[in-house]
Amino acid sequence: MPKFAVFGLGYTGLRILDTLKKENTVLGISRLTQVEGSILLDLSDTEALENFRKENEGSQFDASLITFPAQKLENREQVFDTLFSVSKTVWMFGSTSIYQRITSDITEKTPLDPEHDRYETELRFLEKGGKILRLSGIYGPGRNPANWARKGSVRKTKRQLNLIHGDDISEAVRLLLSYPGNDLPSELILSDGQWHTWLEIFRFLEDHGKIQVLPEEKMDREDSFIDSSLIRKFLPGLQTKDFWGELEKLEELI
Repeated sequence: MPKFAVFGLGYTGLRILDTLKKENTVLGISRLTQVEGSILLDLSDTEALENFRKENEGSQFDASLITFPAQKLENREQVFDTLFSVSKTVWMFGSTSIYQRITSDITEKTPLDPEHDRYETELRFLEKGGKILRLSGIYGPGRNPANWARKGSVRKTKRQLNLIHGDDISEAVRLLLSYPGNDLPSELILSDGQWHTWLEIFRFLEDHGKIQVLPEEKMDREDSFIDSSLIRKFLPGLQTKDFWGELEKLEELI
């Protein structure tokens, strides 16, 4: 049975841990959150991290996944070295916000923004042989895009909104970690591949009396569509949830 490690048990990490446990041996690692099948480990504690390495070097994980922003760790070099020493493969979540908005579509070939706070960390991770799955905006229960509109953190514009449901991330990770070949690219993008603008979302919420009617505004920044067709070539069975159906559920309209 494959053996995996999930580092970080936040919104996505917990879902992934639950999904992988159904068919695999999985260890969850978190600084604060402990559930069945997980341990507490502060990765910034260099001594504790070294002990973890010694304990797991003899029985390597088939794959490890970093679900949190690794660039925030001062000892990230030690963290990377540890994970690569105890894992055959190491994946890390990234964000599609790292791509430069210079074309209407964003793919894995789109240049990265060297000023992004993840840039240097991701380059170092890739140099060590890691693989990155860059995610669009994450939504789902507890992360309702409608609340972003209600709070005024987004504007009613024709700007494209690129999203991926938390459950779809878990399924994509399951498929990636069980992929039988060795030809997966080192960088992949994951989005739901659906076209929806903030203007459409605002109007949907207005029509259902969920928010007050607001005037349309001009776009305040560049717009791009996140193209996740590459990952679907490798994972043809990957399905993603219908955004409008999920929004209806989150708004308790069905």
